[in-house]
Amino acid sequence: MAIFANDHKQPANGSATIIAQGTKFKGELNIDCHLHIDGEFEGTIHSKSVVVIGKNGVVMGEIFASKIVVSGKFNGNADADIIEIMSMGYVDGKIVSAELVIERKAVLTGESHPKDSLKKSMENKPPKNDSI
Repeated sequence: MAIFANDHKQPANGSATIIAQGTKFKGELNIDCHLHIDGEFEGTIHSKSVVVIGKNGVVMGEIFASKIVVSGKFNGNADADIIEIMSMGYVDGKIVSAELVIERKAVLTGESHPKDSLKKSMENKPPKNDSI
């Protein structure tokens, strides 16, 4: 497990940083390995991997990651290739993703926009011809 490791080596498979329940963190994180938050975080997260907000986790701020999974509460802006809002997860803010999954009993309040690369590929497709 990496706890804010900065040894400039690629993280080994299974590396993770955990912000445990009862922990409050405020600031900016730049991280290469998996991040799991069950505590409270306020600030900005830049991750090259997966950011998981656990059932007890609360995040306020911005997240930029390859994948974000929300089972707890997230308030802010997010940009990721994949965003999953799990059952009982709550997101309030603006999210940008190529793929968005919202499970039953999950809540999304705010805005959802496709990533630019997805938007451009959709614009280049010819329109459907529904006339018969």
